[in-house]
Amino acid sequence: MSNHEYIKKALLVLALIYSSLAPAECAYEKEIQAFLEELRLRMCHPIPNLGLPQLDPLELGPASTSQDNKYLVDFTGSIEGFQLHGLSDFDLPEDALKIQTDYVRRSSINVTLPHTYFQSLYTAKGSLAYILNLSGDGNAETSLKDFSVLITFRLKAGVYLGITGLTIDFRLGGIHIDFPNLIEEQRVNDFFHDLINQIGVELLGDVWSYEQDTVIDKIQTIVNNFLGNYTLLDIIKIITGSGGEGTPIFDGVEPNCKD
Repeated sequence: MSNHEYIKKALLVLALIYSSLAPAECAYEKEIQAFLEELRLRMCHPIPNLGLPQLDPLELGPASTSQDNKYLVDFTGSIEGFQLHGLSDFDLPEDALKIQTDYVRRSSINVTLPHTYFQSLYTAKGSLAYILNLSGDGNAETSLKDFSVLITFRLKAGVYLGITGLTIDFRLGGIHIDFPNLIEEQRVNDFFHDLINQIGVELLGDVWSYEQDTVIDKIQTIVNNFLGNYTLLDIIKIITGSGGEGTPIFDGVEPNCKD
């Protein structure tokens, strides 16, 4: 399954959250909390009725990439056995969800992942400006501490689901990377790792500030292209089946991932 298909499945999960909302002046955050808790307890298994693979750990790859910009970057890389851990440990306190259904007030979702990390076999070969030679080959690991994402948006008025005015802000408590032999010169490799591990949070913040408008526009377009195919009734039918007699969404998936 491609990364784009994973995005579509994730969007379906978000759409399912909306199915727990009834027409009312206030949002039903408790129902959303209950749905997410049921999801959390099953994320170490595939969830067939959502079309989702095992999410914790999430496994991707193998995959490869290459880049060849004259005089700047000459690079080939690959990953194999990629596993992302910790997605089911999300922290979602009671006041972290504010879902508005009146199309005027902003909805918000604030999620924190206390400890997330990935492990993968990797290769990285090539050079940077013909000055730094890349010789990466081994077991890579990166960990994130207290990664918090605040998402705000408004629901679109209309028959079909959609969002507008999307904003995404994040905070990161710490980052640690370990890519063995990434840079051929060991002293430079050690310096690079020390630099990222000490000021990586600030660097990521600067990158996000520069790129967020473009990224958010693309995310909102993807979300609306997907959700625009569904009404709230459609999502309810996906969960319950027509007339409420369909297979429950978590049918056959044991809630034992946190035992």
